Amino acid sequence: METRKCPFCGGTMVPSKTDLLGHARYFWVPPWKSRLTDLLKPGVKGRPWLCIDCGAVVAYVDEKKLSLIREEYEQKKLEGSI
Repeated sequence: METRKCPFCGGTMVPSKTDLLGHARYFWVPPWKSRLTDLLKPGVKGRPWLCIDCGAVVAYVDEKKLSLIREEYEQKKLEGSI
């Protein structure tokens, strides 16, 4: 099983079985999106990870999606939209 280090306490984090349930389905919505875009694409899915030491739950976005968001942000920043 894949594990990560907790950013809060340094403990061990384990991933949720899925990112398709609950709040993970609509974890984060880019602030530069319009309402119409929000209806068509409700948000960025994040996979919840639980720290088995301190109990923190952190949602992580996969690297591929994160790089797309970063590029979109940089483009909007250059356009002066942000």
